[in-house]
Amino acid sequence: MKKLVSLCLALLLLASVCGAAIAEDKPYAGQTLTISTFAFNAELLQKNIYDPFMELTGCTIVADGASNAVRVTKLAEAAEGDYDVVIIGDMFVKQLMAEGKIDTLDASKLTNLDALYENAKAPMGEGYGPAYTFNRLGIVYDPATCPIEITSFADLWNPELKDYIAIPAITNTSGPLFYYGVAAAFGLEPGKDDDAIFAKLAELKPNVKSTYTSANNTITMLNQGEVCAAVLLDYSYTTAKSANPAYVWVNPAEGLYGGYNMLNVIAGSKNKELAELFIDFYLSYEVQYAEAMDGVDSPVRTDIVLDEEHAQNFTYGEMVDQLILPDWDFVTENLAGWTERWNETFSVQ
Repeated sequence: MKKLVSLCLALLLLASVCGAAIAEDKPYAGQTLTISTFAFNAELLQKNIYDPFMELTGCTIVADGASNAVRVTKLAEAAEGDYDVVIIGDMFVKQLMAEGKIDTLDASKLTNLDALYENAKAPMGEGYGPAYTFNRLGIVYDPATCPIEITSFADLWNPELKDYIAIPAITNTSGPLFYYGVAAAFGLEPGKDDDAIFAKLAELKPNVKSTYTSANNTITMLNQGEVCAAVLLDYSYTTAKSANPAYVWVNPAEGLYGGYNMLNVIAGSKNKELAELFIDFYLSYEVQYAEAMDGVDSPVRTDIVLDEEHAQNFTYGEMVDQLILPDWDFVTENLAGWTERWNETFSVQ
């Protein structure tokens, strides 16, 4: 059945592309679209997005996959025209915008924009790219090894969890979200109560086995019993649960701190029209549905309906309205100072 569904989706993708007319002679043949993207789920992205788009347009896609932080450095050092599209987390979009690496786009060419949740259409301001998925921060724990039931960020301070938890580094996409979650757990405010927040983080340090930069490595630590609980973004739970269905996901009592992954055109792209077409294609019903069904990303289209099995790991439906979204301008302004203090607190574990 899964093969049949995948075939049907592929045929649908080949039959239409975002409502945009593409001539049968494939006018983009010979063009190469170079994409800076994530390294995970590469095979599913190839199946659901890259192959159908190349078949439709005749172009060639080169996908350069790495972590957010690594790619920000690569893009900063890249020559103009080396990249066309960047697929990256919200905090890093702000950094690239500040460095002049993000181009504006023509929203009128995005035929799928009206189908998106309002807060996904232009998260960084008019003229900049849309979000293609939401995420939220939670806690994953193994009930077989964890000595306590976890329901909140505040529970992570329990002394029974000594040397037994993993938290994200402040420079990860999820790092500032955790910072906000810590503040909420103790009635504090980022920017105003930073001394008190870092005092609480210092109190947490004995429980912290790892301040991670790789969610996949953290899931491995869970699987091997090196940690019993980890602060992770929701899409990582899909990977964790495939290894151990008994793992528990917790929406922390402090609230759903979340964000986006986004699609943007790189400044200096030699293939801007094709880049905008690719972004629109990524937002099409067929792509968004296929990615959700394969457990890759939560959809940002309001017309996609998922069954309970496929919706349970995603930031989806009514949950979108419950997201607490940081002010990324404020985060960007304070991140250097927070990072210095974070490294002092955790000795760059």
